[in-house]
Amino acid sequence: MSKIIVVDDDPTNITLIQMLLELDGFTVIACGDVDGAKAAAAADTSAFVVDYHLARGSKGLDLLHAVRRGETAAPQDTIVIITSGDYRCEAETMEAGANLFLLKPYSPNTLSQELNQQLQRGA
Repeated sequence: MSKIIVVDDDPTNITLIQMLLELDGFTVIACGDVDGAKAAAAADTSAFVVDYHLARGSKGLDLLHAVRRGETAAPQDTIVIITSGDYRCEAETMEAGANLFLLKPYSPNTLSQELNQQLQRGA
């Protein structure tokens, strides 16, 4: 079973994403900020799904950079998907090393399908 860490500062979003991913068979750890996600990261983390804009001026890219630099317990090549409602964030996100950028709103099935595809590529 794949362990996914979902990071979003909106409790409604995080509850919805967690519920949908769990229904699709993923194990989900929900975090409201980057520090919580860093603490939750482990060697068996399969992927991160991170909102670009987080509370208190934090960005999802902060977590992406930490993962890629080996500053978390997750492997440096762990899949990182960044989500945002602002299409202008895509280029920066991909240049920073994200595996995928998803523009909000996306259909409920899109995230699970993309995660499964990314996980299959990584296997």
